[in-house]
Amino acid sequence: MKKMLTLIFLVVLCCATDGFCRDSLRSTLNLHGQEGNRKSVLLQEFRESWAEVQNATGPLTIEGDVLGYLQAYGSSRIGGQNFDENEYGAFKARVRLHWEPIEDGKFLFQVQGGVSDKHSNPSSRGMVISPLNSQASRTSPGGEASISDVLYTQHFADKRMFISIGWTDPESFMDENRFAGNGRIQFVNSMFNNEPIFDSIDTNLPIIASGISPVDEFKFTVLAQATTYAGRPENERKGDFEAIADSPLIGGQLTYSPSFGNLKGNYRIFGWTNSYDQPRIDNSEDSINWGVAFNMDQDITENFGIFARLGKGNSAVNNISWTWSAGTHWQGPIPGRDKDVWGVAAGGAQGNKHSDNSDMEYHYETYYQVKIAENFSIVPDLTYVTNSNANSNNDDIVFGMLKFFFTFSTPSS
Repeated sequence: MKKMLTLIFLVVLCCATDGFCRDSLRSTLNLHGQEGNRKSVLLQEFRESWAEVQNATGPLTIEGDVLGYLQAYGSSRIGGQNFDENEYGAFKARVRLHWEPIEDGKFLFQVQGGVSDKHSNPSSRGMVISPLNSQASRTSPGGEASISDVLYTQHFADKRMFISIGWTDPESFMDENRFAGNGRIQFVNSMFNNEPIFDSIDTNLPIIASGISPVDEFKFTVLAQATTYAGRPENERKGDFEAIADSPLIGGQLTYSPSFGNLKGNYRIFGWTNSYDQPRIDNSEDSINWGVAFNMDQDITENFGIFARLGKGNSAVNNISWTWSAGTHWQGPIPGRDKDVWGVAAGGAQGNKHSDNSDMEYHYETYYQVKIAENFSIVPDLTYVTNSNANSNNDDIVFGMLKFFFTFSTPSS
């Protein structure tokens, strides 16, 4: 707790004026020229000094954020076992370096870590099949930090094309969503942040990705990422850099982004395969893992939008066979609070028919982002789960969270 308070205090000092730091890694890559502008949060004297640094190094920006949260859930009986109510706190922090060494080229380096009681989370205790807290990763009881992303991206043809190579996760390039993709200030439930079957194989490993946007409305992305054979028994797995070209994860996404006046929308179809054999749940011959999904976000008015996801995976090897989710995004729901956001969502994950947990697990979540300042938000969040662990005999779960989110950034060029 002392470490958490110290870190938050330092961030508050840095964020004394307007600031900006994006949650999603993909939004920092400037794919197809879609990068947003960052605001300086530091004093004029520092901006002048930083400009001198950039004159020597090329465009260079350092940004980061700190997320602190409190979680709690009630007692329930899951799979014949009683789980007591629990409450706990945690925090996680990230620092990113963006460097543009040559024209249309960007190097990204990210370090992150944090402190949490991960084993108290309902997901870690086997109470649900789709995790309730997408922010539990990259944290540990000891608070260790690690290098999470190292990536170089080069743009071509007036940013109509790009190629990226380095170390990151496949969700940096696929399954993005404006209204349900930022677990720090939007929905924290993993089901709403990403397609759950795709999310279950998500990890940071060597990767190469490429994309093309022949016209503004259409974008196509493909990627290949090394695998560790995580779906196989532990004695058959390989290291992060061992035979990286052997049976990679292959993925692709097609995005259609129409505009109806000022109302924007994005409609995505994507698919992936692990391309290596792994044991089947029914104990028959091995099978590869694969998935296909649909993902959309659409403005209905200037301040109100909707989103939806639908995904299907290989039920022979996944605990989840198919999923769905839908929800709303309302900015400025209360008069005088134009930057606040209220979100409501519902979703389901179908358990595998080859197991005892073969029902549909239903998730319902709502959050309200209170925008205190440009760089500071407080977000209360409530999740309700029925048919927990995809079994109608299990008790329902009520999961609450209160998040505190700080951001900071050096001046951009």
